[in-house]
Amino acid sequence: MDIKSLQCLCAVVETGSMSGAARRLGTSRSHISRRLKVLEQDLQLQLFRRTTRRVEPTQIGWALYEHAARISQELGALQATVDDLGKNLRGHIRLSAPVALGQQVVGPLLLEFARLYPEVSLQLTFSNRIFDLVAAEIDVAIRVTSTPPDALVARDLGPVDWALCASPDFLHRQGTPQTADDLLELDMLSVNLPDQRLPLELHDGRQTRTLTLRPRLQTEDMLFIKRAALAGIGCALLPLYSVREELAGGELVRVLPQYQARVRAWGDQLYLLTAPNLYPTLATRALIEYLQNHLHTSLYSS
Repeated sequence: MDIKSLQCLCAVVETGSMSGAARRLGTSRSHISRRLKVLEQDLQLQLFRRTTRRVEPTQIGWALYEHAARISQELGALQATVDDLGKNLRGHIRLSAPVALGQQVVGPLLLEFARLYPEVSLQLTFSNRIFDLVAAEIDVAIRVTSTPPDALVARDLGPVDWALCASPDFLHRQGTPQTADDLLELDMLSVNLPDQRLPLELHDGRQTRTLTLRPRLQTEDMLFIKRAALAGIGCALLPLYSVREELAGGELVRVLPQYQARVRAWGDQLYLLTAPNLYPTLATRALIEYLQNHLHTSLYSS
């Protein structure tokens, strides 16, 4: 017993004829007749008495019609809801992003998304510590990593470039490094490290050199590291997107620009992560598409 057959039954009862039902449903009279014959065969019941002028339901036909009419009404309401959601997005989305990336790049994009879709509510968490999206009840997460978790759906948003930089005042006081080994003499700034050692990789296009540095200042807050670098406290490895304006304005200066610097454990790729879900909400799909379309420009525009 399928929905289409029940809709045919309702149309015949309400119009009083096969032809009327065919006109209402935009199909042929023979198609309606075949549907009803199959339905009667499946049920092993006669649903209509056919006369020369009219098709009239039997007692069981009327009983089935009452149920089918309610089902058709519910389906119509469901379709209207889906159509309305497609035009006016509604829903609730929980999103997580690293603190610095969230505050500097993702945050402004989310404010614009909220303006475009006023009936979508957002719950934002700026944290470097959330790893289990299901346990934390997170719908969408943005992470910097080299190896996204296998259990999650990962959408690659592009590379993350790192900049080794310091303030002009700091370099005037401690000297501008000319070689990789000169970094061993500089005060360094870093995110928290398990053994208080910073394994900095420097690649010049031919070979990679790894230096083990002992930072003067450590914190999990990347924005505070940037503030410390601007204040002349030390030399820091920061995401290029976070210091692009300061480098252009001369508040910070690239250190050893001939090298590509990175810390392997921090990752060098940006991913949008979601838990596996065959049927994400329309609001969630809209946010994912919006971030995929706009994050690249925010991160890599000069």
